[in-house]
Amino acid sequence: MNSGMKNKLRSINIVIISFCILLSLFFSTADSARAEDWPQWRGPDRDGISKEKGLLTSWPDGGPEKLWSVSGLGQGFSTVAVVDNTIYATGMDNKKGYLFRIGTDGKLIGKTKYGREVDSDYPGARSTPTVNDGMIYVMSGYGVVSAFDASSGEIVWQIDTFAKFGGRDLGWHISESLLIDGDNLICTPGGSTTSIVALNKKTGETVWTNDSVGQKSAYCSPVVEKIKGTRTIITMLEKGVFGFDAESGKKLWSYKHEGNYGIHAATPIYKDGAVFITSGYRFGGRLVDISKSNANEAWFTKDLANHHGGVVLLGSMLLGTNDRGFVAVDWKSGKTLWTERLSGKGSLVVADDLVYGYGENGTVALIAADKNGGKMISNFHVEEGDAQHWAHPVVSGGVLYIRHGDVLIAYSVTK
Repeated sequence: MNSGMKNKLRSINIVIISFCILLSLFFSTADSARAEDWPQWRGPDRDGISKEKGLLTSWPDGGPEKLWSVSGLGQGFSTVAVVDNTIYATGMDNKKGYLFRIGTDGKLIGKTKYGREVDSDYPGARSTPTVNDGMIYVMSGYGVVSAFDASSGEIVWQIDTFAKFGGRDLGWHISESLLIDGDNLICTPGGSTTSIVALNKKTGETVWTNDSVGQKSAYCSPVVEKIKGTRTIITMLEKGVFGFDAESGKKLWSYKHEGNYGIHAATPIYKDGAVFITSGYRFGGRLVDISKSNANEAWFTKDLANHHGGVVLLGSMLLGTNDRGFVAVDWKSGKTLWTERLSGKGSLVVADDLVYGYGENGTVALIAADKNGGKMISNFHVEEGDAQHWAHPVVSGGVLYIRHGDVLIAYSVTK
């Protein structure tokens, strides 16, 4: 091979290598951008865990730097979704529900009315928006599913699942945040003719329904997991936990978990052939083994009785709150590892291996937690907004978002 040919091949190799490096950087950047998004209830994987790193390990006295606050969201307990520098939230004004689109600079982009919302029994919007493939999905407290165009905010389609599927709730209205599984939108009207349905996410057309198990919707937002080769939707209904085939809606398994008042608002957690479920009002939580042909109880605990603040699986430790404060339980044995007051009863998420707790008393706390105990590192009190401190905290793009009634507040938690 002559020298000219060698130089030409060397040049081609350099171009190929450079292209591969640029491609690698592109996908690395894309992954990083996606990691900052919080597109749905409980984050990217619906597990209450942020994928972000490089966050503050402590806060100044009085809390992290406040970037901005925006009022005018109306009544509501739903939290926010954050995708592509846009924040999505729901709220109620004059008995009507609205989807709000807000820039990450705190400026209102627009709002869209989607219909009647709950104006009694703790009035306000309950459903956290789900953002997927250029669309936004919300379920009203009266069971109406609305699909919006993400860029314009306009309603693309709308379905009253109570009217269409005979849906029913337990009395405190629907609080489900919708699940997207591939091309399907999953919702749980809990009707007399069907318990759970799949709708085409682009058109709203019915993909499948399952035969009703005769139980009402119980405020739970489902998850989807691949179990023994089958994509399985896991959710709570009035009297227990259920697994449904994501392709057909067929019931695969169930386990009785009646609790008090039938309220099962905490999203189930799945790992290694087992599902953790929990209910408040001092009822408790249990691990259900679904690795065999029948679902069986692995253990039950009275300590981790979580109302609606959610539970996070941190390593092999289940961490949540009961009526008194924080509780840590071992995943395998169900043994209570510790209990601490910390920020009290409330909701929590995990980001960069630290816990962000938002207590019902208005305390926001940064907490270090392991099997040996929990330690409050920093805390502050939310002074803006009104009504109950029930919305879950969100960490996205180095920002902590706290929604309190009519107000959304953004705090910088990045180094």
